[in-house]
Amino acid sequence: MSSTGFREVTSADDILMSHVSVNYDRTGYLQDINTILPLDRLAELERNGVIGAVADTHYSFMGATDPAGMQPDAAQVAGMLKADQVDAVLLVPV
Repeated sequence: MSSTGFREVTSADDILMSHVSVNYDRTGYLQDINTILPLDRLAELERNGVIGAVADTHYSFMGATDPAGMQPDAAQVAGMLKADQVDAVLLVPV
């Protein structure tokens, strides 16, 4: 875990939405984790040969953070993605 906050996610069980806001409706997330991180849909695309492979590790950044303060963490995650030979990323703003 870094100072501004990113976590490694290896399965849907790693997801914890701890921020509470009256401005965010959690209904979809509670019914289907794929509404915020479509791991099942990505696995289907992989199985059907639409994409090459889904990375073993995904990353979640803490929201409501000054983007300037996130730069060191973003650089660290970019390095890990490069080391894992990731060709493309899916950015999900939740």
